[in-house]
Amino acid sequence: MATSGPPTSYQNVLRDKQIAALKRMLNLNQPTPRGSVAASEPVWKVLIYDKFGSDIISPLLSVRELRDLGVTLHLQVDAGREQISDAVAVYFLMPTAANVARICQDCRAQLYDKYYLNFVTAIPRPLLEEVAKASLEADCVPQIGKVCRQ
Repeated sequence: MATSGPPTSYQNVLRDKQIAALKRMLNLNQPTPRGSVAASEPVWKVLIYDKFGSDIISPLLSVRELRDLGVTLHLQVDAGREQISDAVAVYFLMPTAANVARICQDCRAQLYDKYYLNFVTAIPRPLLEEVAKASLEADCVPQIGKVCRQ
């Protein structure tokens, strides 16, 4: 029988771990110093997510916290986006064919300076190969900062 009281200490620990993982991801998969958002000025970045990624982030981090972590703009992956050639893009999404196609489209259009691809679950090999092929064709392999499963 479930109770609807205050969160248990286990739930608080789990929430804290989820928040820490998101902050690490937004810090370009580098550990964030304890007790602070960042030791120095954050790298300014664009956060690109799908519905699933949004559902994970929104209850854990406020817009102000995102801003403190250097996120200047956050957009849905299927939204129209313009080139921001000096920006770092952090993607947080499910590894679906549609999302991977959009990442490939962004690489071909050279929308961002660096791409940090964070998938909610493991990316199937054929989709990972599709990203690799698109980045080779677009001559943007050096711009792929990391590909991670969060």
